Amino acid sequence: MKRSSLIIPVFIAMLSFGGQAPAATKFDIEETLNFTEAWYKPGRSDEDNFRRLVEGLKKISTGKKVIAKATEKAAQQGFTLFDVVAIGDGSLTDTTLIRRFAASNPAAVMYETRSKVYLNKHLKTLDALLDFAHELTHYTYREPFNPYDSRFHLKDFIKSTVEGRGGEVDAYMVECKVLQELLPGVGFARSNCQKVYDQKLGSVSKELGIQEFYKVGNHFDNLKKDLDKFAITAGELPQASNSEALFISSAWGLPYPVAAVKEYVNIMDRVCKNDQNRITLMQDKIGRAPASVDSNKDTQDFRLMFEDFKSRCDRFVSK
Repeated sequence: MKRSSLIIPVFIAMLSFGGQAPAATKFDIEETLNFTEAWYKPGRSDEDNFRRLVEGLKKISTGKKVIAKATEKAAQQGFTLFDVVAIGDGSLTDTTLIRRFAASNPAAVMYETRSKVYLNKHLKTLDALLDFAHELTHYTYREPFNPYDSRFHLKDFIKSTVEGRGGEVDAYMVECKVLQELLPGVGFARSNCQKVYDQKLGSVSKELGIQEFYKVGNHFDNLKKDLDKFAITAGELPQASNSEALFISSAWGLPYPVAAVKEYVNIMDRVCKNDQNRITLMQDKIGRAPASVDSNKDTQDFRLMFEDFKSRCDRFVSK
């Protein structure tokens, strides 16, 4: 399945940068949903299109939990579930980091994150149900990150993307559980979910999922070279292997660990360009200010800002 996009946030704004009830049967769901027809109908409102998927997911155990948790998270931010979902040409969870500061005081920065789930309008209903559960898992559980933070490192970014809470493995496991409950038996057996299914446990396995998602095939040597550039040893990502890659990021067309490297560099390029602009504003402020206690503080703030910028951005900005 090349179903899920790389759920690594794309940043915009200031920074333009997924006792148990018995499983429902196929017949139960298809009383209201036809798996093989398009889930999105232009004649219905966007909310009505989504509401049909929501009601379909609520009829199975895993789907019901996914909807409940996503609804709860949206409510914590003052939204309904339908406020945080939208129709798209691909399925992805977009998290926006908004950085706010005044030109008159570039040292004082505030951050805010917002997430939205986009669902591919071209999918059949079954695929839409699986994608929706997958993306809502990202939305609900993935921890936001701040690329302006000095602790934002490539190794942690790869791990968070692949195996972290709400990352690709977690989202795919939820997707497989939904498929198993919607189509127990043959439908599930014919899917790639078998790759992460532990026969002994009788369930999908995160351990098997991690093994699969770290397979990068013939990208392995290039991945090692990229990791070397960031002083990451093979022992720090021991699961990465040159076995054939089955799971591919639709955002980059690459295995997820390789795509995560590309996305990290892409994010940091833009972060560092934004920080250059912020440093320029701080220089302008210092240049305009008369000698005073405040200007001394501004100079100290500038030095700290510049040192932080140099430590994070030397490899990302033009000399």
